[in-house]
Amino acid sequence: MDSLNTRFRARLAALGLIAAATIFASAAQAQVELKTYADEKGYINVRALTCGQLAGTFQEDADFMGTWYSGWWNGHMKRHSFNINRTREGIHEVIVYCKSHPDEKVVDAVDAYVKKMQQAGQ
Repeated sequence: MDSLNTRFRARLAALGLIAAATIFASAAQAQVELKTYADEKGYINVRALTCGQLAGTFQEDADFMGTWYSGWWNGHMKRHSFNINRTREGIHEVIVYCKSHPDEKVVDAVDAYVKKMQQAGQ
């Protein structure tokens, strides 16, 4: 019985180390500056930017792009004002979504979020 208990504890410790290594490895992924995705003239094709690219930038770059997308969308909808807190929450939700859906385009993630908010009456 003691041998079984010792093996169980060793396996449990090994699983804990594997989990910790996985978390550390994902947290240690290199983040890049947003300008990495710019063309030779410094422009970013916002329609081509993927969620993985957005999620792989520094937080301030992701927030900056989120603000830009918000303004772009509001301009598209001919709106001339925005709700600061709702915009911050929306940017956060889109970034979290993008981390789980790296192959999707950011414009599609923003579109899905806006439609969700419209259905909720906001």
